[in-house]
Amino acid sequence: MKENKRKRWEKAVLPEGEAKMGFYLNSRAPYVLYEGETKSRYFVDKTLMLEKIFGFIHTKNTHVCITRPRRFGKTVMANMLGAFLGKRADAKELFDGLKISEEKELCQEYMGQFPVISISLKSVEGLSY
Repeated sequence: MKENKRKRWEKAVLPEGEAKMGFYLNSRAPYVLYEGETKSRYFVDKTLMLEKIFGFIHTKNTHVCITRPRRFGKTVMANMLGAFLGKRADAKELFDGLKISEEKELCQEYMGQFPVISISLKSVEGLSY
């Protein structure tokens, strides 16, 4: 399963399959990875969490910190945000049929409207962090 995610990620963002840490502006990686999650037989639609997060945008809160234990879906959530907000891929088809698609005004205001920076630190090696 991890191998499939890695291959999808490499296919989406890495030139010639090079596996290295990188910064990617408007990468397709969040879209491709979230699309893979939505096709999983164990997928749970948590897209209404986007509505809660977008509520912070118009407040004085400048940071949103999502802390959860391991295996609680933080990466899936980050990919969902990137796929929904990013300009690179048309997310309408991906989110059609999910709960967030019922929020027409929210989708029109935020979907595909922002540059997204994807940073993967998975391959960083070091003795301490």
